[in-house]
Amino acid sequence: MTLLPCPRPWSVLAATALLVSIAGCGGGGGGGGSNVEPPTACSESARKQFVLSAAREWYLFDDLLPTTVNTADFASAEALLDHLTATARLQGKDRYFSYLTTPAEETSLLGEGQFVGFGFRNRVDPGPRAWVLDVFEASPAADAGMQRGEEILAIDSGSGFVPVAQLLANGGSLSDALGPADVGVQRGLRLLRNGVTREVTLVKRTVTIDPVPDGYGTLVLPQAGTAGVGYLNLRSYISTADPQLIAAFDQFRALGLTDYIIDLRYNGGGLLSIAELMNNLLGGQRAASDVQFRLIHNTRKTAENETELFNPRPQSVQPLRIAFLTTGATASASEINVNAMAPWVQVAIVGEDTYGKPVGQYAFDLQGCDDRLRLVSFKTVNAAGQGDYYDGLASTVTACAATDTIEEPLGSATEGMVAGALAWLGAGTCTPMTATAAARAKTSRFDPADPYRLPSRPTPAQWWLPGVN
Repeated sequence: MTLLPCPRPWSVLAATALLVSIAGCGGGGGGGGSNVEPPTACSESARKQFVLSAAREWYLFDDLLPTTVNTADFASAEALLDHLTATARLQGKDRYFSYLTTPAEETSLLGEGQFVGFGFRNRVDPGPRAWVLDVFEASPAADAGMQRGEEILAIDSGSGFVPVAQLLANGGSLSDALGPADVGVQRGLRLLRNGVTREVTLVKRTVTIDPVPDGYGTLVLPQAGTAGVGYLNLRSYISTADPQLIAAFDQFRALGLTDYIIDLRYNGGGLLSIAELMNNLLGGQRAASDVQFRLIHNTRKTAENETELFNPRPQSVQPLRIAFLTTGATASASEINVNAMAPWVQVAIVGEDTYGKPVGQYAFDLQGCDDRLRLVSFKTVNAAGQGDYYDGLASTVTACAATDTIEEPLGSATEGMVAGALAWLGAGTCTPMTATAAARAKTSRFDPADPYRLPSRPTPAQWWLPGVN
């Protein structure tokens, strides 16, 4: 089974690029082919051989793969993939970043910005206590009047309300309790805000993401002695973010702003092309020979290594300082933006340490099956050669501790993380953030202690939008 890369379309995933399958190219990347006929039936045997062949050829950590593998020893392709990536996972390098999904679900999310759900994001803190972090416009959650900062006390799946603490007592996730990502799934929520309890009923439907929210996505915050601070909130690196980012930076450029807050606190990544665009829009001072980042593959695929250079746009700005707002949900393409800008301008992360994902997955589609393999196939480094931040970025850049005050609106100058960023931009100093190397490198989104824990069978939206439901 030969796996052939097609020409890079750069409609790519977070540190990811959309490649190929067997017997040709996928994702609109062009022609190509092989002497291997696509399977006539999607047998489990074919699925397993597909996963093994892709891993042997493209896996970034190919030196950590088992020397010998008998695919018959595994009940499914998923079980085989788990076995193949086990050593890299133990070393904190592939924390379930390699996984199987479907082309249709990914295309809906990354190309159209759509997913099936209730339309809110949540975090589960010790207790356990579940909080609403963000509500998507024109969603079931928005229709019910849900707001950032509400606590989810209990969930009704049809047999009465069950307290969140009870639902999570046996290691389940909140997403599991909220049901599958299917149109028509209904749940009742008991919510608490400012001492007032209320109950709402939500029904899942298709939700369209506004990547840069109209209400608070682009703001100019006052800062003494300056023309103001440009604030940008980017929810996800999806294709529909492109025109919104260009419009936002066109506004910032017209105002002559030099200090910026880029809010990526819940951003789990997405299209690499959007990360490149963000770098270009922040890189108005960069020459066409200046390096954004480099992609590095395994020793078998060094011909695929690539250097991405800056390409400033007419809307590009010339920042002196950039404060990136981050939490443990900030991952992948979000981290690439921080790491790529660090050699060229004063950069700080403000809030919590990032997740730690300096690697990217190519997409491999098994023709004749509804399978897409997301396989860790490369890592990224910046112009200074800095990468390998598997434990987060706090040990590599200026890192300022700040609290995500969820009772305050996103974008508010008095919200804890925004206030912390304004303080750093004004004074150049801050309370240092504690790096999370020891704990972060050993955890994954499936761990019960992760605030944005994934359900047992996550959708692409749940992979790339931490805490979404």
